Amino acid sequence: MYGKPPIRVKSTRLLTVNGKKLDRLKRTGGVSMTAKELYQYAIDQATAVVVQVEPGQFELPTPDTEWKVRDLLQHMLYELAWVADIVAGRTPATVGKAYDRDLVGDDAITNWRTYKLQAEQAVEACNETAIAHLSYRDTSVRDYLWEAGNDQLIHAWDLGQAVGISVVFDELVAQALYERARIHQKELYLSGLFGVPVEVPASSNVQTKLLALLGRSEDWVENKIHRRY
Repeated sequence: MYGKPPIRVKSTRLLTVNGKKLDRLKRTGGVSMTAKELYQYAIDQATAVVVQVEPGQFELPTPDTEWKVRDLLQHMLYELAWVADIVAGRTPATVGKAYDRDLVGDDAITNWRTYKLQAEQAVEACNETAIAHLSYRDTSVRDYLWEAGNDQLIHAWDLGQAVGISVVFDELVAQALYERARIHQKELYLSGLFGVPVEVPASSNVQTKLLALLGRSEDWVENKIHRRY
């Protein structure tokens, strides 16, 4: 989507959920993080939250003010389900309405793991320079993976907020996503998918700045930040 070069990672990358670090993505010595690796990071982070959600929490509100927890899970599953088709070059017309149904079902965690495995296998095998056909434009698979990874990572935070799970992004990943979002801030806002950016102190950490740029506040319950997705 943005066409920027891959970020440089100089140390072991760890995911943190509720204070527990999940050792999944390791890149040392200044090796570049590819779009595939960024997407895998995001999916691992999202999975760490999704598997802790219980059916009794489905009706809880989320930072996405038009969605409750079950709605947010449905959206995350819907986006995940499309990945294998998109990176394989299939068009929306070809896939049709295959995923226009209840994807949460009676076992959201099992369904998530099924689509996650399909996505991971497809992403591992895909060509990042190939064309990804989206419903609103064509782009490269590389840019699609950055975009899709950003979506899942931000929604992992949303979901965590809703069910009381602390989600901390890797700092370099957050920095890369923040820089990309800042470049395209106007078009992100005009898309109608995000709320008005939230003002935060310049001294805030990069995760707080990224969330704020996308209309999210870490005290969302009190401030009732409004956005569609």
